[in-house]
Amino acid sequence: MEIEKTRETSWRIQLKKRNENIEITSVEISGEVRLIKLALLRNEKSIRVEMNKEEFFNFLSLISAFKDVVIGEETVRIEDEPHLMENEPQKLEDVSDINNTIYPINTESLENNFKESDNDELNPEEWDPW
Repeated sequence: MEIEKTRETSWRIQLKKRNENIEITSVEISGEVRLIKLALLRNEKSIRVEMNKEEFFNFLSLISAFKDVVIGEETVRIEDEPHLMENEPQKLEDVSDINNTIYPINTESLENNFKESDNDELNPEEWDPW
């Protein structure tokens, strides 16, 4: 015989008016969410809805689609962002020789290595898998 453990997690979200709330409750039985309860509360009145997991996911997809209609898919607008650029123009440094400054390479030794490795020809008998 197995004992079923039940755990409820509730969130009560207060809206702008103190007497208006949204309450979301998840009912977990033996480690699996089986029931989701939604409630709209105003003063002494309330509307309560219970859904299983599949119904809740359908409801969530509808809410998400409605959000896209109301807000749009682009949530950040460029006009709303603060201006981070400074008013003074930036001076660019000459970066034409940056590779030699950061990664100095002796090209003569590279050419010698290339010439030496050019002499080592591959023997098809050594590498041919067929």
